[in-house]
Amino acid sequence: MKQKRSLAQVFLKDQKYIERILASLDVDNEVVLEIGSGPGDISEAIARRAKSFFCLEIDPRFCEHLRKRLERYSNTQVIEIDALRFDFSRLSEKAVVFGNIPYQVSSKLIDHLVQYRKLVKRVYLTVQKEFAEKLLAGESLPQYGTISCLVQYYAKVKKIFDIPAGSFKPQPKVNSTFIKLEFYHDLPQPARDEKLLFRLIDRAFSQRRKKIINSLPQEARAALISLGIKPDLRAENLSLKEYIAIADKLHSLTKK
Repeated sequence: MKQKRSLAQVFLKDQKYIERILASLDVDNEVVLEIGSGPGDISEAIARRAKSFFCLEIDPRFCEHLRKRLERYSNTQVIEIDALRFDFSRLSEKAVVFGNIPYQVSSKLIDHLVQYRKLVKRVYLTVQKEFAEKLLAGESLPQYGTISCLVQYYAKVKKIFDIPAGSFKPQPKVNSTFIKLEFYHDLPQPARDEKLLFRLIDRAFSQRRKKIINSLPQEARAALISLGIKPDLRAENLSLKEYIAIADKLHSLTKK
């Protein structure tokens, strides 16, 4: 079946990496949700191991193919839907999420999973290598940015292995990375006001060439100075812990 360019469909075809992924998945007797099941090369192996299995697929051609291929598995349901519109509250219990996701929706999908994090046990994703580096990056690295802080605030991120571009069909122009996210049950350092925290982070990284003292709003500058953070630093030089401290200090100042 020919892939649709409009959906940026690429499928992993190298059996070596398919087997490595399957060996890495902790899905036995779990509720599993696969994003973008495609032709079902990995789906069928998951269906054999899962307690319940939901295949989310936006392409109606592949949905028809998957229903035929997986019809013998009574635990499996194929749902024709854009994963960004899927409501996780439809599931009876927490799910393990797996997917080889289109590169252009990676950030939106991460936001969607964060929104439903209380209904997700863990996440396994194949993403563009450069995107994985952003999720994993710490302060002072060039890849470090808003999405690094967002994901690391809510989850532990682990790189499992890289997958070369030649392992996919059609072959993309970039390499990929297989990663694992585990959302925290209790946040290591919860901010007093999460909306305020991420507004500050967004503001800082939207002007990352400026010194932090000039990229943050006026009311946040007093908080910055009171914490002893050097004002000549730039957005990428501050750790997530420091952003939380700034947001908490600002929160306390505005509540007085």
